[in-house]
Amino acid sequence: MIGLDFLLKLAILILSCTIFFCLYRAVLGPTTADRIIGINVVATKVVTAFVFLAAIFQKGSYLDIAMLYALLIYITTLAFIKYLEQRNLGE
Repeated sequence: MIGLDFLLKLAILILSCTIFFCLYRAVLGPTTADRIIGINVVATKVVTAFVFLAAIFQKGSYLDIAMLYALLIYITTLAFIKYLEQRNLGE
């Protein structure tokens, strides 16, 4: 039977591969909204990888890092959208 560690490591590998597709979208997205979504998806995948790493190494501190990073992503996205909204209203 395949061990849980192997499956988690495989999931991290797959997440790492898909991050590059999302980075492509974030860098070459035709609109600003596409870029924001691409960056958010990359960040969400990184948070998921931290959760998988916490399960592999059995470290609760990795979960704390993942939660703080997710909160930081959320706040940063809201601030950036507010900035873009104010900039568009000023034009």
